[in-house]
Amino acid sequence: MRTPVDLYILHALPGFDAIVAEELKRLPEKAVIQDQLVHAGRNGMIIIAYPGDVEDLLELRTVDDVFILVAQYNDLPPKYSALKMIKERLLQNTAITAATAKVRALYPKRGGEGKLRYRVISRQQGLMPYRRVDLQETVQKAIGQREDFRWHIAEQGVEFWVTQSEETALIGLRVSDETMRHRTYKINHIEASLRPTAAAALVMLTKPKPHDVFLDPMCGAGTTLIERALAGRYTEIVGGDLSAAAVEQAQANIGNKYKPIRVEEWDARALPLDEGSITAVTCNLPFGVQISTPEENRRLYPAVMKELKRVMTLGARAALMTSDTRALTRALERTSGMYVDTAHTVVVLGRRTQIVVVQKR
Repeated sequence: MRTPVDLYILHALPGFDAIVAEELKRLPEKAVIQDQLVHAGRNGMIIIAYPGDVEDLLELRTVDDVFILVAQYNDLPPKYSALKMIKERLLQNTAITAATAKVRALYPKRGGEGKLRYRVISRQQGLMPYRRVDLQETVQKAIGQREDFRWHIAEQGVEFWVTQSEETALIGLRVSDETMRHRTYKINHIEASLRPTAAAALVMLTKPKPHDVFLDPMCGAGTTLIERALAGRYTEIVGGDLSAAAVEQAQANIGNKYKPIRVEEWDARALPLDEGSITAVTCNLPFGVQISTPEENRRLYPAVMKELKRVMTLGARAALMTSDTRALTRALERTSGMYVDTAHTVVVLGRRTQIVVVQKR
C-alpha cells in the first residue's frame, strides 16, 4: 500500500505540464501523474506518485518547487466549519511526521535545533466564506498543537503550503528551496530575463544530443546557454545579443565554468555563422511589450526566421517562445522549409505565451 509520503506536488509555470511530464520519464524510478491543477492562472501544480528518492525530484530542471503532499481534502463544505474540519484532520495526520522527518534528514539545519521552527503560506482561489489569513492561522494552530515535534511558529523554518480551491485543499511540505527556481549561477539579470525553468524547458524541446552545436541568437543574460550546458554533452554552444550590456551580463553568468561557450554582440538578422552549422536553437523572441513593439516584431520576426533557416542544418530543431503569436505565425508562413513540429501554450510573467518548436526539413 502506498503511503502519503510517496506523493509529491511539483510547482511549474502554467502550461508546462507536458514538458515536465517528458522530464519525469528520465527519472530513475517511474513517476505517475495523479492530477494536474492551475492556481489562479499563475502556478501549475502537478501531483505525482514517486517511489524513488526525493533527491531525484530536486534534480528536475523544468520544475520550480517540490513539496511532499501531506494532506488532500476534497470534501470541504462551503462554510466556516471547513476550518474546524481542516484543523481536526491535521491534528491526526500521520503523514506530517514522516514528511518532516524526511525533510530534516535531507536538511538537518532546516527548522533549527531544539524547537522546530515552521511557517505556513496559504493561497485561495474562488469564493470562500473565510479569508486567506483565516485559513493560514487554522493550519498554523493545528501544526503548533501537534505532539510529534516541539513546533514553534517563526518567520523562517520548514514550510507548509496550503492551497484551497472551493471544496478542495492541498497541503504540502516544501522540500526544495529558492535555488531550485532561481539557480545559483544566475548572478546578473536583465529586463525580461527568462526564468531558468522556462529556459530548461526550451532546451529540452530541442532534444539535446552530444554532437549539438547549440545557438541562442538573442541570449540575454545567458540562461538558455547555461541550461544547455547543464543538459548534457555537446560540441559547442554559441550565443549573442544586440545589447552589449546583455552580452556582458551573459559572460559574467557563464564565467569559466561552462566551456566551450561563445557569446558575441550581434544582430540576429545577420549572424556571423556558417550556413548549416547549427543543430539546435532556442530563442526567447521579443514579446513586443517590455522590449520591441508589435509593429517592430512584424519586421523583425521574418528576418530572424530567414537567418535561422540559413544557419540551421537539415533536421535541426528550434524552440521559439513569444506572446506575439500572430507575428511568429506570419513569419513562419513566409519561411519555406521551416515546419511546426509542436506548440505549447504557457503562461510566462502572467502573460499568455506560446512555445513553438520548428524543424528545418
